Parts: sequence; C-alpha cells; structure tokens
Amino acid sequence: MWLGACLRNINMRTGLLGMSVLLAAPAALAAAPKITIEFSQPTFILPQFTGPYQEREASIAPSEYEKAEQLKEMLEAGKRKEVLAELEKFYSIELSPAMLMLQAQIYLSLEMYDKAEATYLNVLKRTPQLIRAHSDLGQLYLIKEQPEKAREHFARAVALGSNEALIHGQLGYLNLTQFGPYSAISSYQQAAALEPANMQWQQGLLAALTQARMFEAAQALLNDIISRKPDIPELWLNQAALALNSENPRSALNSLEMALLLGDKDPRNRKSLAQLHLQLGSYDRAIELLDEGLRQNFFDGSGISEYFAWLTRQDMWDKAEQMLKLVSRNIDALSQDEQSQYHVEVAQVAARKGDVKKAESEFRRALELNPANGNALITNALFLTQQKKYVEAELLYMRAEAVSGVEKQALLGRAQLYIQMQDYSAALAQLRAVLQKFPEMVHLKDNIESLENILKTQG
Repeated sequence: MWLGACLRNINMRTGLLGMSVLLAAPAALAAAPKITIEFSQPTFILPQFTGPYQEREASIAPSEYEKAEQLKEMLEAGKRKEVLAELEKFYSIELSPAMLMLQAQIYLSLEMYDKAEATYLNVLKRTPQLIRAHSDLGQLYLIKEQPEKAREHFARAVALGSNEALIHGQLGYLNLTQFGPYSAISSYQQAAALEPANMQWQQGLLAALTQARMFEAAQALLNDIISRKPDIPELWLNQAALALNSENPRSALNSLEMALLLGDKDPRNRKSLAQLHLQLGSYDRAIELLDEGLRQNFFDGSGISEYFAWLTRQDMWDKAEQMLKLVSRNIDALSQDEQSQYHVEVAQVAARKGDVKKAESEFRRALELNPANGNALITNALFLTQQKKYVEAELLYMRAEAVSGVEKQALLGRAQLYIQMQDYSAALAQLRAVLQKFPEMVHLKDNIESLENILKTQG
C-alpha cells in the first residue's frame, strides 16, 4: 500500500544488500487512540446557616441566659444582622465560647469570611476540643479555597468524635484530592454508613475504590447502587469505565449506550462509544453516531481523524469514504485546520481508488487551508513519491522538516525518497543528519553502514 511505513528494500545487482529504513507513520495514522469515559468527579457541598450554636457542644454562661433567649427570638425572626449587632457590643473576652460560635456562624452566613475565620480561631484558642468549631472552620476554608486547611480541621473534628456524615464525606473528598484514594476510602465508608441514601457518599466511595484499582469492590458497590438508582447516567458511565479497566469492551459499550439513552450528552463519551463500535465491528452504528454527532456539533476534526485512521487500518476504505461524505455535509462546523485534515483524508481515499487527479486536487486544497499541516505535507509527499514525482516530493519533505511534531518523519521520508531514487550519497548524508539530531535512533547505524558499503562497492 502506498501509505506503507517502511522503505522499499534495495537489492543491488551484486546481491550484496537488502536494506530497509523504518519511517514513522504520519500523526493522523498513529496507534489507536485510548478510549476514555468522562463522568463527574466527587464534589463537596456547603451547608447553609444552621442557626444558633447548640449547647451540647459548649455551655452558655449563666449570665448570658437572658441575652441568649433574646437572641434566639431574634434569630427565629430572621434578624441575623440585628443579632450580630448585639453581639458586637461586647468584647470577645466577655462572651462565652458558645456565644462566640454564634457570632462566627452569623459572620459566615453573611459572607463576612475574614471576621468569621478570626472568630472561629479565637474560639479554638479557648476551647481547642470543640468539634463544631473545627467543622465550621473546615467549611469556611472550603469556601475560601484553602483545601489544605479545610482538611486539617475536618480531620481534627473526626478525631474528636464528629458523628456528622457531611464531615466524614468532606474529609473523604479532600483526602482523595490531596493524598490519593486509599486515604479516602474509610472516610467515605463512614459517611455512607451514616447516610446510606446519600448518593454523594456512594459515588465518592466508588471513585476512591476505582482509583485505588480495587475493581471487584468497586463493581460490587456499583451493582448495588445501580439496582437502586438505574436511571442515573453517571452510574452507567462509571460502569463503562470499570468495564474498560477490566478489558471488557462489550460491557463498556452496552453501559455507554445506556448512559446515552438516559441523557448523557458529553461529546467525549459519544466519541468513545463510536470508537468501541468500530473496534467491535458494528460499523453502521459507529457511522450513525458520527452522523448524529456531526449534525449536533458534537464531533471535532480530531475525532473524525481518529475514526478515519481506525477504519483505514482495518482496510475499511468504503466505510471511511462513507464517513467523509457525512462530514462533507457538515464541513462548515469544522475549523480551517480541521477542514485541511479532512481534505487530506479525502485525498487518501482518492489515491486508494486510483483517482490521481482528485488526490492531487485534495492535497492541494488541504495545503491551501493550512500550509503548516505536517500530516498533509508528509502524506502528499508519499503520494508524489509513488507517482515518481521526486522533485515535488522532496520539496514537501523539506517543508515538513520545519513543522513541529513531524520533523523526524520528514527527515526519514526524505532519506527514503533518496534511496528510491538510488541517490545513495544523498540518502547517506540524510541518515547521518537524522542520527545526529535524534541520537536515540541507534538502529539507523546499520542502515548508514549498509549505504557506506553500497557506495564503496560502486566505488
């Protein structure tokens, strides 16, 4: 095939040599892309203002009873600012930790975060064992986007005996994001035990188990959740991800189809679903998904190129051409660079069918749209080499050498061209230049030695 990745063997009349130089495939024809499933990560929720501080955690001083009753009535009437004004009449040393906690909570509810922080810290200086102060301060630090401090206070609240599912769940989330999955599993388990109906803790635990690669435990948990909540797309996306980790693409495909049916609209998941259909041979469904995605602007040029590469590797050129016809109806949805790559792919199909004029025209259009399209330059050069238009091919390779990402391919392509032209001196100089620039390509030394021997023989 004219897009082959290896140079032709050169057999000298002397019978002394058979040589090939490996040429890397263009970027668009690289290995099959990794399939990924996109679903929401665990999140945290912030509680609303919960009212006056509870006596079970700190006692109000006897001298404050009358004032506390007055403030309670004001709070019940929604007069938080008035309550705050009353509390601010006192120096902090005059207030009990319970009244200071009330003041801090009101600051927090009124989004006066700096004053709330200072007040909570003042409380903890006086009563460092106060669970609620640590819990509320952790929430405050989450609001202020200081997760390290938030984790510290949530951990302290749990160590002191906090029995709130929210605190265990928040600690699980912060451990997961800061220290990895193993540190989060126990906290999420505790939160789920306290609030078994709360899907947030179930999904957080699922994420932790999955990231810890404890797939059997994650699958068992997920089966239980799905049996109770089968209509949540996120759960089926998790199921798909687990199936891929277990190398079960058929199960992943079925789970993605279910997520799509339930309303998942993430274009990345639609692309992954189409890719799985391609891998498993259900080409019509893959094309159908692509058509839907193009009409709804779900697919970009990179996704189209991935599927084109996959189909052509499987020698499914008819399907690849069918896909490109779908793209042509939605070509305006692609960027100029993506349109350039589309024309490269049309050119490849034309070349495959032996339609040289159309291939030349499409390659020309691709480079008009993006003169720096490295894949277009190299693929066109390969095509021209097949047509024995060596001078034009050489110019394209030289242009490609200046394009980031394809320089190595261009240098090797030009070496291949010189060998095909039997210009062994130029090929030798080119390979030496490649090796100097990319010393890791040690296999080229054998090719260089072979060319040196050819030139000696020709002497």
